[in-house]
Amino acid sequence: MAEWTGVMYGFYTNKPLEDVFSSMAAKVKPDGYQHQRNSVRDEEFLLFYKDEEMLNYHLENGYNLDIGGEGCFCIEAKSATLNGAATLFEFENDSDFEPYDINLRFNHIYYYVLILPDFIDSADFCQKIYNLFVNVLEEN
Repeated sequence: MAEWTGVMYGFYTNKPLEDVFSSMAAKVKPDGYQHQRNSVRDEEFLLFYKDEEMLNYHLENGYNLDIGGEGCFCIEAKSATLNGAATLFEFENDSDFEPYDINLRFNHIYYYVLILPDFIDSADFCQKIYNLFVNVLEEN
């Protein structure tokens, strides 16, 4: 396989793994995407691809947008503990908090990494998948 490729976007959320995986699979199915699920140690992986040609090309060349401007993408997930500090700031004047340093203590939370073939500001396909994933995380 080629050297590491892909662009990673990380998310912490309380949205359960099964809900995220099933919802994302349903959202990309109309576009012809299928998926493979694998587990390694305490992590789950859901790799999306359109067909065997796309999957095989991905396995040989890594993440790419070479087949019709689209490509494979993946969600990595694991249950995690989040203990740390964060600096909050307003984004587009849309917040319900005061911007300052806070301490975070979560005994059980999920950590997701969305791996896309390219940066979201460089490829429409990647922006679309990123937006779908964020919508899945925000669904009730």
